[in-house]
Amino acid sequence: MKNNNTKSKKSTFTRAMRILAVLFGMGFILGFILTPLGVETRSPEIRTLLFGVFFTVVGLLIPLAGLVLLWLRKKRIVGVLAVIGAVFIFLIAPADQALFFFTVSPPVAVTIGEFILIFVGIGYMLYGPKVYDEEGK
Repeated sequence: MKNNNTKSKKSTFTRAMRILAVLFGMGFILGFILTPLGVETRSPEIRTLLFGVFFTVVGLLIPLAGLVLLWLRKKRIVGVLAVIGAVFIFLIAPADQALFFFTVSPPVAVTIGEFILIFVGIGYMLYGPKVYDEEGK
């Protein structure tokens, strides 16, 4: 009998890739909740439409693109995308508290969500470079 222990062409996800996938999933869910479809009630008070586009890109598109690229095993792009997403996430909460995006203070639920996103951003910063470094291995 022939032993069929050949290695699959696509390797399984590493630990860092699995953690980053969970973080991207959390980022997408929190990004969705923090839109007007979730708990955000200040849409009429937004200073400019460009901020709405910014929230959509940071909150929804970067995590979604990260998940898709992880699935496609594009580790270098995912690592860079995670760090870029983290930088934007770190800017959102303080700027929102300083009334940079809106003319009124954020609701408590939005404030809590933004600070949870900061922890997700820390995870992006920790595991994005690890996934990036796995490309050559």
